[in-house]
Amino acid sequence: MAGNETERDRARALVGFAALLDAYGAEPRRWPADRRAWADALLARSPAAQALRSTAARLDGLIDAACVDPAPAHLIGRVLASAPQSSLAQAKRQPGRPRAGWFAGLTQPVLGLAFAAVLGLALGGVVSPFAPGETAEADTVSLDIGDIAENDL
Repeated sequence: MAGNETERDRARALVGFAALLDAYGAEPRRWPADRRAWADALLARSPAAQALRSTAARLDGLIDAACVDPAPAHLIGRVLASAPQSSLAQAKRQPGRPRAGWFAGLTQPVLGLAFAAVLGLALGGVVSPFAPGETAEADTVSLDIGDIAENDL
């Protein structure tokens, strides 16, 4: 291993290599071209990476050896017929129905805020802490905190 590599860098490289093997298998020709040189270099210097590749190659062999018959056409048709339809497919079948876009997703929150603002203004005009015709002045408001003289406040 390279002398300037830390243990954390090696572990991170092995995790990335394991993810590469999980996604693309052990065969280097299946790996993305931009990651292939990095993976080959890691394989050349790391016995742990070689062990990971060996395990992935065994799994690839088992998968390749599995004989799976294709599903009969009538079964595929039944599965597709019973599958829930996507909203795009439903919109295509119902031409009179408007399609919901990003703007439609904003209308509910905006309408909710507008309703709350109107309700607040209406209640503020109807419900008041003062009797009709009464207004609050700074020297007449009592705080209900006990018998404290106004000068002590």
